[in-house]
Amino acid sequence: MKEDIILTVEESDNTQWRMTKLSEEQIRYAREFSEKIDITNKVMVLQYGSLPQNKVKIFSESSLLSVPSADMNEISEDITKLIRRQNEFRTAFRRRNTDSQSPKEAFDSFRVIYDRFSASMSETARRLEIHRSSLLRHITRLDVLYDQCMQFIREFDMYIYAGKSRLKSCRETTLKELTEKAARTGFLEDTIAAEDYREACDMFEKKLGDLSVSRALPLQVMTQIKLIQNTDKMTAENLRRLGSDTFTLYRNRILLASGLQKEDRVIDPQLFEETNDDLLSALQAVLRTQKQGMEDQRKGLSLFRNQ
Repeated sequence: MKEDIILTVEESDNTQWRMTKLSEEQIRYAREFSEKIDITNKVMVLQYGSLPQNKVKIFSESSLLSVPSADMNEISEDITKLIRRQNEFRTAFRRRNTDSQSPKEAFDSFRVIYDRFSASMSETARRLEIHRSSLLRHITRLDVLYDQCMQFIREFDMYIYAGKSRLKSCRETTLKELTEKAARTGFLEDTIAAEDYREACDMFEKKLGDLSVSRALPLQVMTQIKLIQNTDKMTAENLRRLGSDTFTLYRNRILLASGLQKEDRVIDPQLFEETNDDLLSALQAVLRTQKQGMEDQRKGLSLFRNQ
């Protein structure tokens, strides 16, 4: 089960942060960690949150953008090939239907070309099922990547939570005391100390802002994962429908069109054409849907690469 991203309010100014729901233990750890943050230590500030930043950089370069697209081109080729076979089947039927043959000869001739096309349809169904299995494995792998992104985001949130807690404490206590002391004494060294500490607070706040920007990367990856998964799921369902429903219905209607219940076994041309039109429409619909899904996916990945 995926963990939802929720809105929480952690600042006194009611700024809303789109954070993961941290557990009580994680919040307690973040608060304890915040007490160890020294905002005057420039090296510590510069390195603050670098661990999740490096993890995300490596992850984004080696995971999503290198994930292979699951058999999409082969799926299109297999369906397109079946459409060509169907066109050949229909052409052969129309040519034989105009020949002067007895009903039995016409049926036997029809059975030959139908069996040939039926074999092509069975082979296509077999290959599409292989592709569907590959898509389902791909979806599962993307689930793992999605969970990894959520872990990165949660880690960023702990750093941001700890940092904001520390920054708030520093400004409300130490900075306030230094500022009041400088105003009270008027000494140059006290004024410089207050300004230096204020700059340290501002520098640390900027670092937290950088972490928020870095945190957006795994969120973008999650969006792309969902986009790819939606294409995979839609294609897998279309392939299942073709193999288990569309092809079966087509064969049943062809048997009806061939008049097997009649002694003369006359082929019904109108029902034959309607049945093949329906099959062609179903195949073309799968190609259109897949093409649109892949186009949306490419646009999304293009935007992601340009971030």
